[in-house]
Amino acid sequence: MDHAVIPAPAQFEARDRQGFAFRPDTTVGYADAAIAPLVRRFCAQVTWRTGLRLAPVHGDRAPDEPPVTIDLAAAPEPGGLPAPAGLSPDGGDPADERYLLLIEDGRVVLRAAEPVGVARGLITLLQLLASGTEEFRVPAARITDTPRYAWRSLSLDVARTFFTVGEIRRVIDLLELYKLNVLHLHLTDDQAWRLAPGRLAASPERPAASPESGAAFYRDEDLAELAGYAADRFVTIVPEVDTPGHASALLGLRPDLKSGRNEVEYEFLPGHRRRAVWLDPELPATFELMEQVLAGVAAIFPGPYLHIGADEPRGMPDEAYASYVRRLRRLVRILGRQPLGWQESARAGLDPDDVVQYWLTGLDLPASVPPQVRAQVEAEVALSRRDAEAVAAASVPVIASPLGHCYLDVPYADPPADAGAGAGAGAAQADRHGRLGLRVYAPKTIAESFRWEPAETLGPGRAAQVAGVEAAIWAETISGFDDLSFLLLPRLPGVAHRAWSDPRHGDWPGHRDRLARHGRLWTQDGLTYFRAATVDWA
Repeated sequence: MDHAVIPAPAQFEARDRQGFAFRPDTTVGYADAAIAPLVRRFCAQVTWRTGLRLAPVHGDRAPDEPPVTIDLAAAPEPGGLPAPAGLSPDGGDPADERYLLLIEDGRVVLRAAEPVGVARGLITLLQLLASGTEEFRVPAARITDTPRYAWRSLSLDVARTFFTVGEIRRVIDLLELYKLNVLHLHLTDDQAWRLAPGRLAASPERPAASPESGAAFYRDEDLAELAGYAADRFVTIVPEVDTPGHASALLGLRPDLKSGRNEVEYEFLPGHRRRAVWLDPELPATFELMEQVLAGVAAIFPGPYLHIGADEPRGMPDEAYASYVRRLRRLVRILGRQPLGWQESARAGLDPDDVVQYWLTGLDLPASVPPQVRAQVEAEVALSRRDAEAVAAASVPVIASPLGHCYLDVPYADPPADAGAGAGAGAAQADRHGRLGLRVYAPKTIAESFRWEPAETLGPGRAAQVAGVEAAIWAETISGFDDLSFLLLPRLPGVAHRAWSDPRHGDWPGHRDRLARHGRLWTQDGLTYFRAATVDWA
């Protein structure tokens, strides 16, 4: 496939015909008012990226044969393409994201059955135009496309580093550009509680955003605005309230949650003790508060899924952990939502409608890691294998987030392309390359991160359980938005490719060549990205 579209379309048939050249005031005709906002946004994006002003025209006002035509049809031409596998983030059957894009003889025709298919096709057309080497021209081609998985996601850690509403909107724009349809917001952790629900009422002695109250947080209206912004781009926000572990910030806000046994020290390694904080299921205040928190979160986000976290319950008795997770799931279901939890939640048992996010499939450690640390990690990986066995036995849906390929805070192993550039951009690249990413992970090249197969996440014979793919970015080493985008790019498009594209289009050289032409899009958007020396950036 000689094109720059990421994720790669299901079928891209180059035509030996005249393509299409966009010109000022090119007419974009459409008949259905339901897609008017999508057409207007596409025209605005073309103006932003090229300077060209297009003319969106609805219905009878369009010329007989506008050069660009967008049809919303009940029976679009891209028939025969398989339905996506896995879970719909909006519940029910997956949306019909199929589209046909025909570019030839000086015309462009886009057909889809649903507005979301129109949106996906317009993104493909935008990428062809904005990443092309010939100014304002797209090649003749017949493109038919559909996603492989219905759930394609990024988990964003806003607990360890606070990102503004505007910055999160920029992340949502990036998801739209790569046809990802879920933003999983990790809203709480030991470092901060970014929700208004769960906080004590502010007072002159205790201001709402004081360090004692958990630092900055999002107002309900902020999160509701983000949910609406995302929905307009066919992205569903899945909120995560991570308990019973990772609860230090919450106990700092709510001393009434201290039971006398849920703040403990434990020996992480011989001679190395750590503090663990967890919510005690035997304390009445615990679920009185969690019921209020979950109800508040469910009122903000209209999607059917609520992520309960439930990872790394260190220092918590097994029985207390299982009791807590089972009761929390019941609260989620009472609210009319479906619980989703990290793989450790399998230790509390699994019901048919539970969903598990599987992350710890193994861990490559740097050679410098001490033997005792390696032994502890190996013990945790062994536990994770038992989690996988429980998940497989229960046949519940699994969101695949294998750390070695989907965790975007793994350090880059590729050298920077601008390593010898000295001051300025080269120095900034070198600084971020050396500073960002958790050093407990062995660095990986972009190619190594890209080379994996989601269907193999749970092992042989378990491909049908894989219900989606999710990247994750954790913010321990991130100090601002430019750090975030440096770690997201260029690896996030590779995860998007695995989630959307047919595995037959999964070769690294082809993806690398397409990736090379996307740097100009990120530059246009003011996004800092890692200019790896292993990619021949256009």
